[in-house]
Amino acid sequence: MNRNQAYVFLNQTNSFRSLIPNEDFIPGNLGEKKYEKVLKTYSFGLGLKGFLHKNVIWDAGLMYLQNGEQYEFNSTTSDSSFSYQNYYKYIAMPVKINFTVGHKVRVFGGVGLVPQLFLNYRQNQQWETTLGSRESNKIESKDGFNTFIASVAYNLGISLHSKNGYGLFISGDYRAQIQNGFNKLSYFKHKSSGTGFSIGITKEI
Repeated sequence: MNRNQAYVFLNQTNSFRSLIPNEDFIPGNLGEKKYEKVLKTYSFGLGLKGFLHKNVIWDAGLMYLQNGEQYEFNSTTSDSSFSYQNYYKYIAMPVKINFTVGHKVRVFGGVGLVPQLFLNYRQNQQWETTLGSRESNKIESKDGFNTFIASVAYNLGISLHSKNGYGLFISGDYRAQIQNGFNKLSYFKHKSSGTGFSIGITKEI
């Protein structure tokens, strides 16, 4: 008989964003932001899942979730440089429906909704002057962001299950924000998305 499972997992995502001027307020000029690139972010969480049918699994969890992007500038006329990494941090509550086949080895895929409660924003800065001095700074804020947003999530993976009730799983993931992560008075509308993978351990309960 199929039983409910508890699980813990670690996620790595290559995160990026769509960023457009906020025409509903005072639209901003993208400027150097148009050169921002993908940032590798890490998230983790735990959850429960169980069978609605022999081929249908419900999945609900709690996770610490990060999105982000990064920028790097290197002067062509001197040895100076400047870079930063933006991190947007959330407590998230993913809810998914997965379809699965197999028993000891299962292939699964599904779709879900990920409500996200905003925690804070952090920008890590690094720069080097023309004299070779290397400096860094950290900026943190909770202002200017929507406190509650949601993303859609898709996954496709494989899980292995043993007789003692423990198992392993790995899945490819795609996540895309539905709402603007900045508040309505910001100069831009920002929506994070990313592809990555999750790896975790399950235990029958």
